[in-house]
Formats: sequence, C-alpha cells, structure tokens
Amino acid sequence: MATYKGIQGYSVKKLSSDPSPTASVEGQLWYNSGTGKFKIAITAGGAWASGGDFLTARSGPCGCGIQTAALMYAGAEPTKSAKNESYNGTAWTEEADLTTARTQPGGFGTTTAAICAAGGSAPAETDITEEWNGTSWTEVGDLGAVRRAVSTGVQGTSTAGILFGGYAPPGNQAIVETWDGTSWTEVANVNTARNVAGGAGNLGAALFYLGDLAPGQTTKTEAWDGTSWTEVNPCNTPRAKPSSGGGSATSAIAAGGGPSITAITESYDGTSWTEVADLATARLALGGTGSGNTSGVVVSGEITSLTTATEEWTDPTYAIKTVTVS
Repeated sequence: MATYKGIQGYSVKKLSSDPSPTASVEGQLWYNSGTGKFKIAITAGGAWASGGDFLTARSGPCGCGIQTAALMYAGAEPTKSAKNESYNGTAWTEEADLTTARTQPGGFGTTTAAICAAGGSAPAETDITEEWNGTSWTEVGDLGAVRRAVSTGVQGTSTAGILFGGYAPPGNQAIVETWDGTSWTEVANVNTARNVAGGAGNLGAALFYLGDLAPGQTTKTEAWDGTSWTEVNPCNTPRAKPSSGGGSATSAIAAGGGPSITAITESYDGTSWTEVADLATARLALGGTGSGNTSGVVVSGEITSLTTATEEWTDPTYAIKTVTVS
C-alpha cells in the first residue's frame, strides 16, 4: 500500500506553528502540534486586498511602475491637479509636483524615471510632456497632437514609450505617438478611435482596451506589435474609465469603470479576457499600474465622491486550510 512519503517524497512534518502560505509550501501537508490539527497549504484565484490610502483623492490619476514601487500623478481633485505620489507597497508619499497641472494625461516609466504627457481640462487640451528623474519634473519635447483622456503602454521607460487614442475637439482620436527620449513620432493609428480606455505594455508590444466611443462604451481590444494594431478578443463587459493594467500585451488587468460604476475585474492572458474577483470598492476613473495579471495596484477614483482607497491585486493567492476527516 502506498504511503504519503512514497507519493510525495517526504513525511508529514510536525510543526508547532503554521508556516507562511507561499509558493514554496504550496501543496504541503503538516501536523500543527499547537492546535492538534493537520494543515495544508493551497492556492486560490487572484484577489484584491486593501493597501495604504492615497494621500489626495483624485479622479483619473496617471500611474506607472509596479505594485511595490509605483508613481501616480495628475488627475482632478476636482479641478486639474499637479500632485505626484509614490508607493512602496505599504504607504504613499508626496513627491514634487508636476510643472503643469492636468487631468487625464498618459504616462509610463518607473518611480525614478517617468513621462507624463497630454491631458488638460476641456476645452483646453495640452501637448506638454514632462520627465521625472526621481526628484523633479522637467518639461521636454511636446506631443505632435494635443489631447486628453489618452492611453499608454504603462511599462515603457522614460526613453521609450507609446501613447494612443484620446480626445480633442471635435471628437475621439485614433492618433498614436511613440517617444524616444527626446521627441514624439506619429505611427500607425489604432483601428477604433476612443478615449478614457485602458492601456498596457510597452513600445514594442501594447494593448488598448475598453473606452468611450462617444456615444456608448466598447469592449474592443487592440494589440500593437511595434508596427500596427490588430483587433483581438474583446473584453466581456463594455465600460470606460477602467484602471490601466501595466504588465504587457499578453498579461493585463482591467478593473472598475463606468458610466454605471462597477467593481468588475477582467484578466487578459494574451488570448482572451476572463472575469475574476471584483474590486472591494466599485469605482471609475481610477489610477492603476502593475505587472499585469499577477500583481498590480489601483488607487483613488470616483464613487459618488472621490475616494482615497488603494487596492492591491495578487494572483495566485496562498492560504492554509485545516484538513477535516468525515
């Protein structure tokens, strides 16, 4: 008869306390002598957990970086903002303000080297671009086209990024521009012009999803291969003003949105979108960034008023369960 050691390669350990549930102990069984119970470490699907509150509540802040090292700047509080905050995975810290306050800009980079471009407050859109060096913002080369409510490949660098879509009178824009550290260059347009959509990826491979078609919201998703845009499988629920997913063209998260404020979260794996665990706080016009569908952070946004709530996404999550025998 097979034994546990024969199957697993090790005996059931006797421990005085449970180990931390991590990938290294996933699937392991042990006996907790303190509780007199058998325990096992398991994995579950992705989940949202509360993070440190944002310092200044805003609508539509722009973000870049990862869950444990993020930057969020600009937005509306309710008028256009120049505020800039950094996150270390636990708490937000106020950093030096942007030179030009704005709403709904685009951006990419890291906490020490980032770009903020476009934005405004209707009817005054802007083409101003600023670069962050970890200490202060400096105005650099202007965009080719003024606009706001743009999307970006959030995980670009301060010397290589992409910005797409947006709004400028008289309507939605299909314009795409790439940044080389000095200047912007117009490249192939997106297939469907829209604003307040989500973005993920970088200069060589990006994702453009959801958004406002004016009128109505869309589920459309387009992928950028460095040369052109191709329509791929759509999201499941049409909405505008979701979080951007950071990550890549094959790994992204779209959380929240509106106009009917929602907590819906969808995960993209490079082929299709799947609905996963909802946000704890339904909202639209939230800031977001991260490492795609495995790790991310969303902040602030609109409920019936502005919120400072921060949530962190992790997939998979690890837990410890008590083994019961019936």
